[in-house]
Amino acid sequence: MAISEDVRQIIRILEEEDFGALAGELLTEMSLGRPVEKRLDHGSDEGDADGADNDETVLVRVPFADEEQLPESVQFLRLRLVEPIRAFAEAERIAGGLAGAKGVRIRFVDPEDRQETGPMSRGDLGDSSLADKLDALLMRLPDMRLPPAGTEV
Repeated sequence: MAISEDVRQIIRILEEEDFGALAGELLTEMSLGRPVEKRLDHGSDEGDADGADNDETVLVRVPFADEEQLPESVQFLRLRLVEPIRAFAEAERIAGGLAGAKGVRIRFVDPEDRQETGPMSRGDLGDSSLADKLDALLMRLPDMRLPPAGTEV
């Protein structure tokens, strides 16, 4: 399947910003296409011997059309980047409410050496403003285009 130039640009940006694994996931998702349910044809329209219709279906993957690739890429990035930040901030707010505190900072512990991982560079407890900014950027992404060659950004 051919990947559109818009999606290639997103992949280049992700790789340049050290998000190569995410770029690879996006490329894989675009290559796999969209799952579509397809009815199995058993060669007979008369149904089974007991008179019941055979409604067996399977999921097949069909390529994304060029015009679908950018919106699907934006949705993929939203699910991988924006939604986890929002869920994490909500978890901190809920934990704070359950503990009767203003907020509870959730930290992660490395399971092997039982040491706390490095601090996360986030603002206030339960703050999802970073997710909101990223989501706003993703909403504008379909309208953004590369500047003409030789133009500084």
